[in-house]
Amino acid sequence: MTSPQSPSRRRWGGWLRLYGDDLNRLQRLVDPLYVTLLFDGLVLTQLRPRSTAEEWLIAAVVATLAALILPQGKLYQSYRQQSLLTLMRRLSLSWLLLLAVLLALAFGTKVSAQFSRLAVMNWALLGWCGLFLLHVGGRKLLRWWRIRGGNTRSLVYWGTAASAVDFVRRLEQSPYLGLKVVAWFSPAPPPIEQRLPAGMPAWGGGLPQLRHWLDDHSADQIVFSHVTTDQCSMVDLLRFFGDTCIPVTYAPGWVMPGMRFAVEHVADQPCIDLWRPHHSGLDAGFKRLFDLAVAGFALTLLSPLLIGLALAIRCTSPGPVLFKQDRYGLDGRRFLIYKFRSMRVVEAGDQKGLRQATRNDPRITPLGAVMRRWSLDELPQLLNVLKGDMSVVGPRPHAVDHNEQYRQLIPGYMQRHLAKPGMTGLAQIRGFRGETATLEAMANRIAADLEYQRDWSLSTDLRILIQTVLHLKSSNAY
Repeated sequence: MTSPQSPSRRRWGGWLRLYGDDLNRLQRLVDPLYVTLLFDGLVLTQLRPRSTAEEWLIAAVVATLAALILPQGKLYQSYRQQSLLTLMRRLSLSWLLLLAVLLALAFGTKVSAQFSRLAVMNWALLGWCGLFLLHVGGRKLLRWWRIRGGNTRSLVYWGTAASAVDFVRRLEQSPYLGLKVVAWFSPAPPPIEQRLPAGMPAWGGGLPQLRHWLDDHSADQIVFSHVTTDQCSMVDLLRFFGDTCIPVTYAPGWVMPGMRFAVEHVADQPCIDLWRPHHSGLDAGFKRLFDLAVAGFALTLLSPLLIGLALAIRCTSPGPVLFKQDRYGLDGRRFLIYKFRSMRVVEAGDQKGLRQATRNDPRITPLGAVMRRWSLDELPQLLNVLKGDMSVVGPRPHAVDHNEQYRQLIPGYMQRHLAKPGMTGLAQIRGFRGETATLEAMANRIAADLEYQRDWSLSTDLRILIQTVLHLKSSNAY
């Protein structure tokens, strides 16, 4: 049995620890103090009539409730891998809960009339902003310290040489995480031709050597990939790791772009969601309202431009104004997409080929070239949005033939259809729009689409929409 590590062995991984670290303790004290002092300065000073005893009582209630409620939104979890969006969401949840409790208490005790509504609104706004700045400052401080070698966590890795090298390189690209592999073990040594990163420790041996290493050394976490042999099954690995007093993390070696890895329980059976639409239920309702609002406003605002483009297309080249084509939509169902026609009729009506538009493509009309450069040919898709076939933001729908081609070449390709296709998306604002001349270019686009689905939020949609409007012109669109 691997002996439990004594506190002396695990004492020092940097002066700020991940769990229950000094910064978290400090912030748990500073946040209620800040909230209470701000409340005193903005709200209690407006009390009429003023009573020192009453002010002290109210301040004590605010401080106590802040100390109890703010942690409920997971506000004080580790900053190590927390995004700013996650921080904002957790802070907003905690802050709104605190405001709701305080307001209910004020109305319930019939003291709400004593407070200035303007003062309370100012406190609510400045309170959130101040807490956000405090937590962003703590986050920046920790990242700055980790890059300089402080607040580090030592990891032991079990996996093949290839997976270990990939893992170490990922950590080297994110020094602000403060994570360092101090030893790695595998059933087999790395191939002679395998080049290890400069900061990577040498191969330590197999499972017996890992057992001896853990008896004599300290580590903050064990990370293992699914590597088994005839002498060591997955059950053996789990039993071994479960016999240590070290946190254990599983890093699967079969990860594909966009996987969520959310744990669900089905009939008391733990299951891992790999691909699942993020916006379902109430989220889907909010997204639909967002789509209707944006599409309705845009059609109203741009109606003169739409009419002008339709007349220009009719006057400059023979054929219909709109180009219609089958595309795959939500859940792989086909729908008819609308575009302003930008090609000559014979070519534009041919939907059987796989040929993409290229630079100086002779099929494109002069007016079509201008529309495609500024993405004006996509505007009729606002009608698709109103119909519910598309969303304003989402993975761009590809031609049916392209779908059939790339689903055979890119793993996870069809999972992009778990969301409604969009007029613009994360892939487009990252520059993956227009012609995809190589398989790698298409793979990058699909990876961005799946990342969007995994991390979706209404704020993400709004950010993508704003960036799209600011960068309508693209050198890749032709």
